[in-house]
Amino acid sequence: MPDRLAIGVLAPTDGSMPTTPPDKRPIGRAAAQLLEQGIDVVFGDTATRGCLSGFRVRENRWIEANEIPVVGVHDRYPSQIRAAQFKDIRTGLSGVPIGNSLDFTMLCRDKLASQSAFVAQGIRMPSVEADPTRFQATIEQWGSAFLKPRYGALGIGVRRVAPGDALPTHTVGVVDTRPDPTILQAAIAPPRGWASQTVRVLIQRTPSQGWFIGTPVVRRSTTDPVANAARGAEVAAGPDVLSPRVLNRIGDEVHAICSALDTLKEAKHMVEAGIDLVLDRDLEPWLIEINSRPRGRMEVLAAANPEDYRMAHIAACARPLEVIAQWSS
Repeated sequence: MPDRLAIGVLAPTDGSMPTTPPDKRPIGRAAAQLLEQGIDVVFGDTATRGCLSGFRVRENRWIEANEIPVVGVHDRYPSQIRAAQFKDIRTGLSGVPIGNSLDFTMLCRDKLASQSAFVAQGIRMPSVEADPTRFQATIEQWGSAFLKPRYGALGIGVRRVAPGDALPTHTVGVVDTRPDPTILQAAIAPPRGWASQTVRVLIQRTPSQGWFIGTPVVRRSTTDPVANAARGAEVAAGPDVLSPRVLNRIGDEVHAICSALDTLKEAKHMVEAGIDLVLDRDLEPWLIEINSRPRGRMEVLAAANPEDYRMAHIAACARPLEVIAQWSS
């Protein structure tokens, strides 16, 4: 590895320098630690000829970084709502490896394609129906389901439906000006006393090409059938609210999903993902979807229990960047 190796993080800056000092943000502290290891991290959204422009950390300050050649980048860009800008960035980074790869991101985004890929690997997921002409018959058979946008995220446009409810062919998605086609996903009866209970597990590649598996984070609600932090669900560390038996079952399922990911061609240059599981009446986990841009859960845990999770949050920020830095060797 050269004395100093530059890698990028694709994130919106719009030309504005961050105002929060690096040591007040986990990603800033991670960048400072990596700099000591000879890894220079550039955060930006302007790319040309394999170079990235934006900002980087020096002595607890953000400074401008102009046209820095990068050996790889970590994609944290909101590409759905900034599609034109993202296309320009990718053009400017032609030939530079990106984690997560666009193929993997698109697989995760397409709920039908990912369902097919993971079910084929033996992973248990609720049944889905994508043919609108069969929606009414399917909901009559299932009794209840979730109507959701095929390419959605953050719980936007997701609602529980029952026989007799309107089942539109399209609904609002992440981009509010572009309705998504809808799909039905069979509802899994939640644990008693809850309207919904889901679990997010962060998985990340390690420098040895194994898997780091994070602490399960529970999202649950007594009133909302869609347990999503963006919709106000309670968020808690799994060990604080789940029994050892349930945590072991979640661990088994996550290991199986990681093994399935290793077999997919779309997983090339994968550096991290968020595995979303739902718990059923017997507290058994079912895979719902995989998110290629996981965020927010470690932040919630670190805010609630800084002694337990602050350093883990910094490590989670640094781990994908350490893996990307290895791509030059």
